[in-house]
Amino acid sequence: MYFSCFFVLSCSHDGTDKKEPLDLEIDQSDEMYSIDNLKWIEGAWLDSTAFSFRTPKVSFVEKWKYYPDSISGKGISITGNDTTITSSLCIREVNGEIKYIARPGGEAMIPFSLILMKDNEVIFENLVNDFPQKIRYFKASKDSLEVTISGLRPEGERSVTFKMKSVSF
Repeated sequence: MYFSCFFVLSCSHDGTDKKEPLDLEIDQSDEMYSIDNLKWIEGAWLDSTAFSFRTPKVSFVEKWKYYPDSISGKGISITGNDTTITSSLCIREVNGEIKYIARPGGEAMIPFSLILMKDNEVIFENLVNDFPQKIRYFKASKDSLEVTISGLRPEGERSVTFKMKSVSF
């Protein structure tokens, strides 16, 4: 089954502002990173290009909300006049590591580990997941975000990039 870019998972905010930054080695220098470094993902993001070849046209929305201890999101598929929440998403610290946790279509939660964090880019990885094994978010500009899912499929390496624009809901 094709594993979509959009996942669904409930993240709760417990009202505390406890932040425990991670000490990650990025670009050969030690820097402290926390959920705060990913606040740029917050917002509603629409892609109408990745699967525009389908009839009827399919668009995707990711909607993210920042909390001091997590970033909670949901993936939404829009096909014609039908809007469906396809997955729940959460980025949070788990056992001292920043994780991207996906729950596609009510299935089991799938954790992805942070492997790269920069000011406008983050990559998460789970090499044992069927597809994707990597999820990359790149903030190209104030109102554009690229989400790339990639990995190995039985037919070979595959990559899908969603070119998202900021939208209001």
